[in-house]
Amino acid sequence: MNRRLTFKSSAFPKYPNEDEETVNENCWGKRLAEWVRDNLPRFDIGTEDILCEDWGWLVSLKNDDFPLWVGCGVVEEEGDDGTGEVEFGLFVAAEPGFLKRLFKKVDTAPAVARVEAALEKLVASSDQIRDVSWE
Repeated sequence: MNRRLTFKSSAFPKYPNEDEETVNENCWGKRLAEWVRDNLPRFDIGTEDILCEDWGWLVSLKNDDFPLWVGCGVVEEEGDDGTGEVEFGLFVAAEPGFLKRLFKKVDTAPAVARVEAALEKLVASSDQIRDVSWE
């Protein structure tokens, strides 16, 4: 089961035309995905492309052993508190291929933990993010 890092921020508003790129309504977060892609390398995590998925945005990570990525998206849109803040979520996923798993045990936990630690540092480095927690 993936853990999810949630937080509130007004720093990643929806692009005016982002709905045209998304598969489902309210599954936006492209600015957040771009921020993750552009800033994770500061914490020694290499990044590649971002992709739109039916649940939000995916940031591909450089990893030789198996596909590794960060999911980014909206947990809850702007609340009634008038701050303009949105609750966002980030999670890390590792997907070793079937053949790799068939022929040997693939321990993805160290890679996932390294990315989770980097995400936590990244989020903590921004003064525009608050109410950070792991679920």
